[in-house]
Amino acid sequence: MSRRYLNLTPLAEALAAMRQAFPPPGHAETVPLHLSVGRVTAEPLYAEYSIPGADIARFDGYAVKSGDTLGAQDQRPLPLLASARINTGEVLPVSFDAVVMIEDTWDEGGIPWVRKSAASWQHVRHAGEDIRAGELVLPKGHQIRPFDLGALATYGITQLAVRSVRIGIVPTGSELVPLGVAPAPGQTIETNTLMAEAYLSRMGATCRRYGIVPDDPDLIRNAVQTAVAENDLVILSAGSSAGTRDFSRDVVGALGEIIFHGIAVRPGKPVLLANVGGKPVLGMPGYPVAAQTALREVAGNLLAWWGLSPLPGGEMDVRLSRRLASDLGFDEFVPVSVGRVSGTCWATPHPRGGGIQMAVVRANGYLHIPAAREGIEAGEEVHVRLTVPPPEIARTVVCVGQRDPALAELRNRLSETGYLLHCCNASTMGAVLAVRANTCHAASISLPETETAWDNQVLRYLPDVDLLRVQVARTELGIVSAGPLDAGSLASLRFVNRPKGTAARIFLDAWLDRQGIDAGRIAGYEQEVRTAGAVAAAVGSGFADAGVCPAPMAREAGLRFTLLGYESCELLIRKELAADDGVASLVRAARSPEFRAFLRSAGRDRTDTDPAGGTSRDALPA
Repeated sequence: MSRRYLNLTPLAEALAAMRQAFPPPGHAETVPLHLSVGRVTAEPLYAEYSIPGADIARFDGYAVKSGDTLGAQDQRPLPLLASARINTGEVLPVSFDAVVMIEDTWDEGGIPWVRKSAASWQHVRHAGEDIRAGELVLPKGHQIRPFDLGALATYGITQLAVRSVRIGIVPTGSELVPLGVAPAPGQTIETNTLMAEAYLSRMGATCRRYGIVPDDPDLIRNAVQTAVAENDLVILSAGSSAGTRDFSRDVVGALGEIIFHGIAVRPGKPVLLANVGGKPVLGMPGYPVAAQTALREVAGNLLAWWGLSPLPGGEMDVRLSRRLASDLGFDEFVPVSVGRVSGTCWATPHPRGGGIQMAVVRANGYLHIPAAREGIEAGEEVHVRLTVPPPEIARTVVCVGQRDPALAELRNRLSETGYLLHCCNASTMGAVLAVRANTCHAASISLPETETAWDNQVLRYLPDVDLLRVQVARTELGIVSAGPLDAGSLASLRFVNRPKGTAARIFLDAWLDRQGIDAGRIAGYEQEVRTAGAVAAAVGSGFADAGVCPAPMAREAGLRFTLLGYESCELLIRKELAADDGVASLVRAARSPEFRAFLRSAGRDRTDTDPAGGTSRDALPA
C-alpha cells in the first residue's frame, strides 16, 4: 500500500524547526596547514612573530644616512661616501636610516653618486610593518582560501583548529549499482552520494560515503545506527518518498523522532528529517535534481547554522524571458540560463522536474519562486543565484528552440573561441516569440522543407524584424521500421508518433492524406513521444513497429528507413545582434569548413543528405 507524506511543511518552517532541534555541535579538530583549504577556523589565528622582523630595504640600492644626501640635485650631485650596498629584503644596517634606489645612482670610480636627496626612512620597511607578533591574522569562522596559506606559513602558523562536522552519507535502493558498473535494465548508477560529498565537503565538512544498502528495513536500520554513531549528521539518499519500497520513514521513525516528512518545495518534496540519538538524519529524494535542492536548501542551511561557510556564488537581478507558472504554497527552484542581450540580462528557464538532470547541467543559475507567488510574468525582474563565476555571463550566448544534435558540435566549436552556447529547449513558436521579444541571441528553428513552412511559422510573427538566417543542418525524416513497409501494411502496425506541429508529424499527416489513409485506423497514432530518439528506441526494442525519426537515428538503430521529406535546422538571429562578438563567433562557427565537414560526415549537410551504410532506405509512393 502506498503511503502519504506525514505533512508538507513550508520551507521556512522546516528550516526553523531544524535549527531549533539541532544547535551547533561546536566540534573542532586540528589539521596541518596544507590540508586546511576549505575548512573553517574554529578559533582566531595570531601571528607567531613580527613580519618583517627588522627594518629592511624595499628595493635594491644603497643604505645611506639621509643627512648625507641633503642638497643633492641634478646640477649638484653628491657622492655616497658613507653607504652600503643593499638588496631588497636585507636588513638595514644600524647606522643608516634610508635607502636610495639603484636606478637613482651611478658609479664613478667605484663611488656611487646621487642626484636626489633621500628623506628619512625612505624605501625602508619597518619591523612589524606587515604584522606584529600576537596580532590577529584570521578571525574565528573564516574559511581558509588557497592564498591564505602563504600568509599563515609566513607568520609561523603550521597547524590550526578548524570546525569539524562529520557527515555520513548512506545510499539506499536495490536498483542502485556503483560508479563504473554498466547498469542493466531497471538499474541506476548511484551518483547522489558522490554529488553530496563534493558539495558538502566544499563547505568544510568531512564526509564519508557508505556502501549501497538494498531496500531491506533491517539492513537500512543497521546502516543508520552505524552512521549515527560515527557522524554528526547522517544523510540517507532515496527511500524518503511514499512508495512501497521506501523504508526510510519507518526506519528512522522507529529509531528516533520524525521532525518533518515532506516539505513544500519543488523539486525536492520528499525530504525527511528525524532526530536519532540527538543527531539529525536527513532523508533526501532519489531524483538527482530533487536531491540537489535538499542538499542546497536544507543540508547546506544546517551546515551554515553550525558555522561552516556557504559556497561562494554570484547573484544577479535580471529579467525573466517568459512567464513561469507555479502553485501557491510551494517554494519552487527553476534552473535558468542567463545571458546579456542588447544590454539587458535575461533569464531563460529550462524544463522543470526532479528527474531532468541535464536542465541543471545546461543552466548557469536558478531562481526561486516564493510560496506566496502563483508565478512570475515575462519581463519581470527576478533574483538569480548563479552556479558559475559571474564573469561567465558576459561570455554566454543563449539560443532558444529545438536542441538539434548538430548544436552540440556547434557548442564545442564555439567554446574554442571563448564563448559558451546555452541551448534552452522551446517549441518553434516559443523560439520565434523569443526572437520577437529580443530575449535571446539566437533561435534554433527546425522546419519541414515545404513551400509554406517558413512564411506560416516564422515570418507571419516577425513582420517588422530584419532577420539573419544561418543554416545549421539538414535532416532526412522518414518512417522507421524493423521490416519492409508499404502503405497497405501501415494500418496494421503498432505506431509511435511525434507531437503535433513537429516536422515528423507534418510529413506523416501529409503523406497519410495523399494516400487516403485514415489516421484513426493506425494503432498508436495518438501515442506521442517527445523526442525522435524515443521513436527509434521504441521501434528498435519492439515496443512499436513503426514511427517517424531522422535517418541517422535509424542507421544507428539498424532499422529500415522510408523517406518522407527533409527538415532544416537554422539559426534565426536579429540582424542588429550580428555585431555582437559572441553572436558573430557563433555565425562563423556555423559557417566554418570544419563544421560543414562534420555535418557531411554525419550525412546532415545540404550537399550530402544520403545516409551512408547500415540502413535500408526505401521511398514510399507520393
